[in-house]
Amino acid sequence: MSVNPVTPHDITLSAIPLINPKIELDAQLKLVRGWALVSNDDDFGGLSGLLTDGTHFTVLSDRGLFARFALGSDSQIEGARIDPLPKGCALDEFKSDRDSESIARNAVTGETWIGFEWRNAICRASPGEARADALVKPSQMRHWMRTTGPEAMVRVKDGRFLIFQEGSVQSAQVVKALLFSGDPTTSGTKARSLTYKLPTPYFFVTDAAQLPDGRLLVLHRNFKPPFQFRAKLSIVEKLPGATSDMFEGRVLASLSEKGLTDNFEGVAVSQAEGRTFIWLVSDDNYLWLQHTYLLQFELLKTPA
Repeated sequence: MSVNPVTPHDITLSAIPLINPKIELDAQLKLVRGWALVSNDDDFGGLSGLLTDGTHFTVLSDRGLFARFALGSDSQIEGARIDPLPKGCALDEFKSDRDSESIARNAVTGETWIGFEWRNAICRASPGEARADALVKPSQMRHWMRTTGPEAMVRVKDGRFLIFQEGSVQSAQVVKALLFSGDPTTSGTKARSLTYKLPTPYFFVTDAAQLPDGRLLVLHRNFKPPFQFRAKLSIVEKLPGATSDMFEGRVLASLSEKGLTDNFEGVAVSQAEGRTFIWLVSDDNYLWLQHTYLLQFELLKTPA
């Protein structure tokens, strides 16, 4: 399937506050605010990866484009626009070539990494996402199913990269992950194979992010036809040491059909005034039956 070429353009985007959405939370997590994001622009939607500083948002769409906007404390959105992928990351207009699912950024250099399923490729873009500096298909991802990865990517503080396969029904309880010693697009970077245990069978990985204290957040999705979605957010205390390749987390939040739910595919972390916030965004698959939700949580400090 081909998709229309994307040119940079401003869009009208509204954030409609959610009233008391029902979400099951761990005692360490508190819901701050939530919105339904609504636009009449056909390019807005399908959101898969998320970056934010708490005010400015860059969201990756699985049609191979960026949605950018600023969200104020009064729920007003400013500067909403659509931008194409960096030149050179995608070679044509077929969705299978442009299906971008994961994103990571070096906050110091401004470099951005984008993960593509179908191609199982990673693209590194120059600061500002103006152009592609590198595009690789790591050999360790060569045999991943075309529709299952690289679904989540984290640039760890020490410069390593953790990339998750989404998972498939053939393996209901675990998914594959790769821990790269550095930039996965750089020649000579080594990769270690890991196994991530899912919190519940068939809750596959859709995104991941690192907390300021080094722990990891992993977002999971479960889907049952025709349009029943559930999600879980887990926290991973640490990556495996030298003697183990298996790791897992504990659940912080659950979104089920009994309350607010949809196809949640993006997670990000921000900080302000010593507080840590977790953001989730959902992918509406460009379907009127689904919604684009943006949720903000606070990670509460544990008692000393």
